[in-house]
Amino acid sequence: MEKFMGIAIAWCITGGGAYLRSSIDVMQRIKALLDLKITVFITRWGFEVARIFGVLPKINAIASGKYYEEILVGDYGIYYIGRMNMKRYRLLVIAPATANTIAKMAHGIADNIASALYSQAIKSGVPTVILPTDIPNNEGFIETETPCYIDREVCLKMDCGKCLAEDICPVKAIKRVDGVLRIDLSRCIGCEKCLYSCPYKAVKCWGKR
Repeated sequence: MEKFMGIAIAWCITGGGAYLRSSIDVMQRIKALLDLKITVFITRWGFEVARIFGVLPKINAIASGKYYEEILVGDYGIYYIGRMNMKRYRLLVIAPATANTIAKMAHGIADNIASALYSQAIKSGVPTVILPTDIPNNEGFIETETPCYIDREVCLKMDCGKCLAEDICPVKAIKRVDGVLRIDLSRCIGCEKCLYSCPYKAVKCWGKR
């Protein structure tokens, strides 16, 4: 695999939860197998969704901050768009790509980092791989993945008073609303500690729908 060493690719993450965790797993495998340099571009909402789905630690491990191994969030990534024009990247991957991103690319709109990367890659002849979030599964249905949440029905039924999940949350994302616990996704980091601490399995994470 020596022929791949030092080669750089660009990987852009948009704000979709579907296929996000599996996309990061693929990114990890590619990094480990081929020893590529991966620059991770993330849209503003892509960063928020990555936080909620608990994949930011994995992304930080893949892109450690070295040259061509940066994590570039939101409009900051635009400063590095010239790399695509100069063909410094051998490949652009946009995965997952939201329906909004796909629509912009289809209509030639380049107003955020994902659509701008695509536009410049096409102009510069850089091969591009895109994984839409709204791609049907083998049964023809569009499947998505849910972030962590608390099943209110189970929580109310158990009525255990002191909540182990609430106590263990490192960012205090579990709050009581109208007497029932819920996860505040504006704070959640997807660490799964609540998932494994609730003895009644009221906490659900990464469900497929």
